[in-house]
Amino acid sequence: MKKVLYVLIFIIILIFGGCSLLNAESALDKAIVKQATQVGVDYFLEKYDTDVVFTSHQIIPSYIDSSIALNGHVKGEKNNIISISMDYRTYKITGHKRPEGF
Repeated sequence: MKKVLYVLIFIIILIFGGCSLLNAESALDKAIVKQATQVGVDYFLEKYDTDVVFTSHQIIPSYIDSSIALNGHVKGEKNNIISISMDYRTYKITGHKRPEGF
Protein backbone atom coordinates (compact mmCIF):
# COMPACT_ATOMS: atom_id res chain seq x y z
CA MET A 1 0.00 0.00 0.00
CA LYS A 2 2.86 2.36 0.78
CA LYS A 3 4.38 1.78 -2.66
CA VAL A 4 1.11 2.78 -4.34
CA LEU A 5 0.97 5.92 -2.22
CA TYR A 6 4.56 6.82 -3.11
CA VAL A 7 3.87 6.23 -6.81
CA LEU A 8 0.75 8.44 -6.67
CA ILE A 9 2.65 11.22 -4.91
CA PHE A 10 5.45 10.94 -7.49
CA ILE A 11 2.94 11.17 -10.37
CA ILE A 12 1.25 14.21 -8.82
CA ILE A 13 4.62 15.95 -8.40
CA LEU A 14 5.46 15.23 -12.05
CA ILE A 15 2.14 16.64 -13.22
CA PHE A 16 2.48 19.85 -11.21
CA GLY A 17 6.14 20.18 -12.17
CA GLY A 18 5.25 19.84 -15.85
CA CYS A 19 2.49 22.45 -15.58
CA SER A 20 4.82 24.96 -13.94
CA LEU A 21 7.39 24.35 -16.69
CA LEU A 22 4.76 25.14 -19.32
CA ASN A 23 3.88 28.35 -17.50
CA ALA A 24 7.55 29.34 -17.41
CA GLU A 25 7.81 28.89 -21.18
CA SER A 26 4.65 30.91 -21.63
CA ALA A 27 6.11 33.74 -19.54
CA LEU A 28 9.29 33.63 -21.63
CA ASP A 29 7.25 33.79 -24.84
CA LYS A 30 5.31 36.77 -23.49
CA ALA A 31 8.54 38.57 -22.66
CA ILE A 32 9.92 37.87 -26.14
CA VAL A 33 6.73 39.15 -27.81
CA LYS A 34 6.67 42.27 -25.63
CA GLN A 35 10.30 43.18 -26.38
CA ALA A 36 10.01 42.34 -30.09
CA THR A 37 6.83 44.40 -30.39
CA GLN A 38 8.55 47.44 -28.93
CA VAL A 39 11.55 46.98 -31.22
CA GLY A 40 9.19 46.65 -34.22
CA VAL A 41 7.16 49.73 -33.32
CA ASP A 42 10.35 51.76 -32.85
CA TYR A 43 11.78 50.45 -36.14
CA PHE A 44 8.78 51.53 -38.25
CA LEU A 45 8.59 54.86 -36.45
CA GLU A 46 12.28 55.63 -37.02
CA LYS A 47 12.59 54.24 -40.55
CA TYR A 48 9.22 55.26 -42.04
CA ASP A 49 7.85 57.79 -39.51
CA THR A 50 4.82 55.50 -39.23
CA ASP A 51 2.89 54.22 -36.22
CA VAL A 52 2.08 50.52 -36.49
CA VAL A 53 -0.03 48.00 -34.59
CA PHE A 54 1.01 44.36 -34.39
CA THR A 55 -1.90 41.94 -34.29
CA SER A 56 -0.22 38.52 -34.43
CA HIS A 57 3.11 36.84 -33.93
CA GLN A 58 4.91 33.57 -34.55
CA ILE A 59 7.88 32.47 -32.49
CA ILE A 60 10.22 30.02 -34.22
CA PRO A 61 11.89 27.67 -31.70
CA SER A 62 15.61 28.26 -31.10
CA TYR A 63 16.53 24.78 -32.30
CA ILE A 64 15.26 25.86 -35.74
CA ASP A 65 16.01 29.58 -36.09
CA SER A 66 15.40 31.63 -32.89
CA SER A 67 13.35 34.25 -34.69
CA ILE A 68 10.02 35.93 -34.22
CA ALA A 69 7.72 37.28 -36.92
CA LEU A 70 5.24 40.05 -36.12
CA ASN A 71 2.34 40.92 -38.41
CA GLY A 72 0.06 43.91 -38.26
CA HIS A 73 -0.93 47.12 -39.99
CA VAL A 74 -0.34 50.84 -40.06
CA LYS A 75 -2.24 52.45 -37.19
CA GLY A 76 -5.65 53.58 -38.46
CA GLU A 77 -5.18 51.77 -41.82
CA LYS A 78 -6.11 48.11 -41.36
CA ASN A 79 -5.61 47.40 -45.08
CA ASN A 80 -2.02 48.70 -45.04
CA ILE A 81 -0.37 45.44 -43.93
CA ILE A 82 3.15 45.35 -42.46
CA SER A 83 5.37 42.63 -41.04
CA ILE A 84 8.76 42.33 -39.44
CA SER A 85 11.04 39.50 -38.39
CA MET A 86 13.95 39.52 -36.00
CA ASP A 87 16.23 37.29 -34.00
CA TYR A 88 14.78 37.19 -30.49
CA ARG A 89 18.19 36.70 -28.89
CA THR A 90 19.62 39.95 -30.27
CA TYR A 91 16.45 41.70 -31.53
CA LYS A 92 18.28 42.45 -34.78
CA ILE A 93 15.86 43.00 -37.68
CA THR A 94 16.19 40.28 -40.31
CA GLY A 95 13.38 41.34 -42.66
CA HIS A 96 10.28 43.48 -43.01
CA LYS A 97 7.41 44.39 -45.32
CA ARG A 98 7.20 48.13 -45.53
CA PRO A 99 3.96 50.11 -45.49
CA GLU A 100 2.35 50.98 -48.83
CA GLY A 101 3.46 54.32 -50.19
CA PHE A 102 7.07 54.02 -49.04
